[in-house]
Amino acid sequence: MSPVQIFQSLFNTESFQNGSLVSLKPGQLLYGRVEKFLPNDTAIIQIGNVKLLAHVKASLSTTDHYWFEVRSNGDDGIQLKVVEGQGNQPSHLLEEHFKLSETKITGQLLQSFLERNVPFTKEQLRTSITWINHDGDISQEITALEWMMKKDLPFTKQTFQSLVAVQESASFSSQLEEIGRYLEDPKFASFKTTEPLKQMIATIFENHIIDKVSTGTDVKQMLQSMVHQLGLEYEKEVKNTQKLIELHSLKPLLMSAIHELGTNGRELEPVLNRLTGMQLIAQDPIGQMQQMVMQLPISFRETQTDVTLQWSGRKTKNGKIDPDYCRILFYLDLQNLKQTVVDMQIQNKLIHVSVLNDTKEIESIVPVLTPTLKEKLENLGYKLSFIKVIPFSENKKMVLLRINSSNVLSEYYQGVDIKI
Repeated sequence: MSPVQIFQSLFNTESFQNGSLVSLKPGQLLYGRVEKFLPNDTAIIQIGNVKLLAHVKASLSTTDHYWFEVRSNGDDGIQLKVVEGQGNQPSHLLEEHFKLSETKITGQLLQSFLERNVPFTKEQLRTSITWINHDGDISQEITALEWMMKKDLPFTKQTFQSLVAVQESASFSSQLEEIGRYLEDPKFASFKTTEPLKQMIATIFENHIIDKVSTGTDVKQMLQSMVHQLGLEYEKEVKNTQKLIELHSLKPLLMSAIHELGTNGRELEPVLNRLTGMQLIAQDPIGQMQQMVMQLPISFRETQTDVTLQWSGRKTKNGKIDPDYCRILFYLDLQNLKQTVVDMQIQNKLIHVSVLNDTKEIESIVPVLTPTLKEKLENLGYKLSFIKVIPFSENKKMVLLRINSSNVLSEYYQGVDIKI
């Protein structure tokens, strides 16, 4: 399980749920079948695993599948129209109906939207095709588009590029180091934004050394410092002050440098997009769940690496994650322990911890550290149920199922993970 897989598993657990039916918009297309006809031109339509009551005026069969276009969704219910066309395959029918070129990209997009029951419009489909400009693996692009549509995010190229960038396989640390080297070019010496940006990158690496962390308070302060220095709350800070604030974090410094450097600033855009992608994942104005995923650069025993934090849980009344009912995931690629994931589930302040790693020595280390962890958790009002070590090599299917499960809440908590 890599950070990229964690991001994609988060995206892929989002399915077409009942709650999203109320937000269907005119022009959106759905693929399904009529399960039962009702009086007054109404019918029960099945879209994937979801059933909805809709008005549809057409001679249809309960044995066939159809493309439906949403005509309206108001007080009088959902009004659907059957999309007419020819073609043996669902994707071919839409290609013929909208007069789209039968390209590999078009086929992949339609097949993915169909399999995942993603409502989309003709304009969104046409625009998506223009944004994907290569013939290689487009799974990350498809994942980004699905997230935009399901979460009703602004359907812009900037949003699309940000959600693709957040799935980047290269570590965030390596990207920052690459930017630092790039800005060392003498041709940038006269630009006023390059030196502050280089200094901020150096500060991020110098201030976030995991070896210096010893208490939960230290962890909390380091996380808060990273979030601030990366600029993950920059827009919120600007909104709260009602004015532009000084550029003391990575994101606004990147934006200023990209603007000043012109075409040379394009090398900085992947990192800016990655930061924006992390922010977009946390946005869910209509859902009952709050999710956040961050990749943070840290120093560990003189090695630069990333810590990938993912947490999600049900929202409290003030819109924050309920810490008493959540699930926690933590990913770190260490020099000796290699890939490590800590999976912590919390239910009514009772904590279950699973450490996913292929290093055999961990099984003998965990019992030694368990009493200390148990004591510290009890001081915080939590009770440790168990700590279990699970090898990746023997439980890959189970691990993926656990992480992909949409029925379990997710959150990362770095202090406990590092201590383990």
